[in-house]
Amino acid sequence: MPKPRRCTNRGWPIFPMTRGSPTASAISTSRPGGWSGHWRCLSARAITLGRLSRPERAVTLLLTLEQWAGSNPGYWRVRADSERQARQYRAASTSVARAVALDPGGPRTARSRARLSLERSDPQAIAHIEQALTLNRGDPNLLFDYAQALAVEGRLAEALECTTTLITHVPGWTDGLKLHAELRWAAGDRADFADHFEAITAMPTAGPAIWLAWCETLEGVDRPAESAAILARARAIWPDNADLALAQAVALGEAGTAGQAQQVLDAFLAQTGPDWATARGRNLLRLGEIARAETELAAVLAARPGDVIGWALIDLCWRLAGDVRHEWLHGQQGLVRQIALPLTADERTDITTLLRQLHEHSAMPIGQSVKRGSQTKGALFARAEPELARLEAALGEAMADYRAGLPPVDPRHPLLSKRDAGWTITGSWSILLDGEGHHAAHIHPRGLLSSASYWLVPEDIDAPEHPGWLELGNPPPGLADRLGSLHTVRPEAGTLVLFPSTLYHGTRPITQSTRMTVAFDVTATA
Repeated sequence: MPKPRRCTNRGWPIFPMTRGSPTASAISTSRPGGWSGHWRCLSARAITLGRLSRPERAVTLLLTLEQWAGSNPGYWRVRADSERQARQYRAASTSVARAVALDPGGPRTARSRARLSLERSDPQAIAHIEQALTLNRGDPNLLFDYAQALAVEGRLAEALECTTTLITHVPGWTDGLKLHAELRWAAGDRADFADHFEAITAMPTAGPAIWLAWCETLEGVDRPAESAAILARARAIWPDNADLALAQAVALGEAGTAGQAQQVLDAFLAQTGPDWATARGRNLLRLGEIARAETELAAVLAARPGDVIGWALIDLCWRLAGDVRHEWLHGQQGLVRQIALPLTADERTDITTLLRQLHEHSAMPIGQSVKRGSQTKGALFARAEPELARLEAALGEAMADYRAGLPPVDPRHPLLSKRDAGWTITGSWSILLDGEGHHAAHIHPRGLLSSASYWLVPEDIDAPEHPGWLELGNPPPGLADRLGSLHTVRPEAGTLVLFPSTLYHGTRPITQSTRMTVAFDVTATA
């Protein structure tokens, strides 16, 4: 058996890594305390894997330990947390129930159950978080979760009391500041929903991160000019801060002042990373300097070959220049498809009814494409309702159909290079548009595939203006105004549209009734 070395952070003994993770069979339980010490170290390793965005590996490691650690509540708690992070929600629910049975009054167990209950929108989520708060008094993360759970139940006034407490006692926590703004916005405080940032930035300890969070919040509701003005104030304090300068340049461009944005970008020519090259490429597109924009964006893709934003922007360059590479990227047959979902009429009715219920306490979010309407909170497919499990299974069948109709593998192509990789749904939500609601043109920078499945469509869907139709390839206003849509898709209830995430997409405004969809991102696994 290999000689243990010492963990550098806690002083716990761990074994050298061999091929893969160590198995329970390699652990000595003959020495007093041997298992306890090694379990603590392996637990720490599983937690670290989660923090490194590798929760699937943590789950694999923990599964090998069940026969040795099955009576340990800490094992089930860590396993539940890892399964939750890996989006294995049903398994996580089983594991957390085992932890609670073994440790009914444990503070950490209560905290793990509360987080899982929130993510699954469990009917007992509020009760679970309240119990966890009783056992973990003063935990700001739990109070943050409590505010979200109250908001989901429509108890906005109570949720705002929680976030008011957070911004009072933890004023430098940007997540708390942004959640307070989101709840104020949902409560109808649209004009001044972010003015609490003003007082926080006046504090002596406030750093650039607070200002950046303030501006991100304003840009999330289409107020880039205000964001640019605030960033100018911040840069008066920190004139050489590159993060503030980059954010200001982006805000100025979004506000329609590309010339001023270019001045800021030119003042920081020493900044050469992909984020700066993306900002320069986007702004040069606005200025009509297509060749220079393409050069900047080519540098982005050289550094980050899978960069969705880089591909989306360079495609605009190719389209404006008449470059045939656009056809290779987005014009091949099979990349955009509308597929009927394998669901019965009764199943569709049950799913639609559930979705409408979820929207009763949903609001228009900050920082999303929805303009006039509501969006469900959290991951839709983390929920426990059987209707959603059936929907997820139907979507999986449609995704397999889509994959089968794709062109062959192409290692240079951002989607086709992953044609035969594992695909997984990583984000899921429902959107209900009403009035003159629509989706602004946008892309999903973390996706491989983007989607829209239709559950309610406007009554006047076939009117001449095509209200509610999906537009693919039409960039945001001011970015490449000579270009229009590559595809327009008529929504049809019970169908799913799949397309590369590198395509800009939005919708035409509806004029009456409602439009309800379920959307999700697909990412590639190994």
